[in-house]
Amino acid sequence: MRMLPWSPIRQLHHHHYYDPAGLAEGSLVGNATDKATSWLPAAEGRIEDGAYVVQLVLPGVDPKDITLSWVDNVLTVKGERKARNQATDGDYFVREVAYGTFQRDFAFPEGVDASGVEANYAQGMLEVKVPKPHVATPKKIEIRAA
Repeated sequence: MRMLPWSPIRQLHHHHYYDPAGLAEGSLVGNATDKATSWLPAAEGRIEDGAYVVQLVLPGVDPKDITLSWVDNVLTVKGERKARNQATDGDYFVREVAYGTFQRDFAFPEGVDASGVEANYAQGMLEVKVPKPHVATPKKIEIRAA
């Protein structure tokens, strides 16, 4: 598992593309018409109990403001963290929390059954479990003499 190398196009559009199988190196999910995001939640990806597990740190994000989609073996997580107070910039003495929209894209290998993807949100953490595809095992076929 690895992150794709930095790309000026990806950086321009604030998309991070995670490819747990390392299959799509150099690919970019999203296109130039996508609205630029204003922040990126931290993410972790691991393999656990026969599934890919992706966790995103989303404190202060209402689960109703998060959407998940699956297209062509790419999981897209979009959402928005809304500011509670709309004070002017001059009213803050420190402001380190980012607000606004975000999008993260995660690529998975061919053969994942999207109907098995599960998502849970608790205590500011979104956890998405993606079942690993079943790998076809070769079967030896014996030839019978006639």
